[in-house]
Amino acid sequence: MSQQVFADIFLLKRATLGAYEEGRSEPKIDTIIKVANYFSISIDVILTKEITVNQLLRFDGGITTDVNQLVRNGFVEVPFVGELNCKTFIFDFMKSETYDFLPKISVPVKKKNGMLAFEVQDLVMVSNEEGLFPGDVVIGECVGVENLEEGEVVLVLVNESMIVRRFSKTASGYVLLADHVNIPSLIVDFDTAIFFWRVSEVILKRYPNFTSRLEDRINQIDAKLNKLSMK
Repeated sequence: MSQQVFADIFLLKRATLGAYEEGRSEPKIDTIIKVANYFSISIDVILTKEITVNQLLRFDGGITTDVNQLVRNGFVEVPFVGELNCKTFIFDFMKSETYDFLPKISVPVKKKNGMLAFEVQDLVMVSNEEGLFPGDVVIGECVGVENLEEGEVVLVLVNESMIVRRFSKTASGYVLLADHVNIPSLIVDFDTAIFFWRVSEVILKRYPNFTSRLEDRINQIDAKLNKLSMK
């Protein structure tokens, strides 16, 4: 691994690395934590010993420079809820509010607090043949309702059901919106037990349609107009 690769991993400039090694600058604490977590080195070792980038890459504490191992280090194990274990998860979670007992899937995403993966089981979030289809997997981060914004896609546990909706709120309660035109919104009182995971990643079971039919039609009309203008 070159210094440039190291800099890219931690979103640093090579000049910044040089400043660290020469003692002209000190890394921020969040950078130290990221490096310690990535290379499985305790923070006290980084803070109390002088370690250059090259020394770090040769660190003998179980660290490897094998490319495949470095790729695997970029994967996160996320607890998974599918069709088969959904009811069991809901029952157990309502009692313990933990889900360490769930099976896990490895995905190449950035680790977040309280991550949960959920297999979509309906067409509620489909509009104009686009959206989330059965078999797609959404990955969310557990958040408090005060951290949610209007229109965000969320995974919701409420009334002994796991659903995917868009978040909204009125003076009288939460409004869980569906993208499908024929599915009504769900209104949930503020005093109802409810849990939210903000959806940040999606694993699609199918090849995505990158352009809508409307966009295709507009492109076709534009192409015809261009031909007419050339005559």
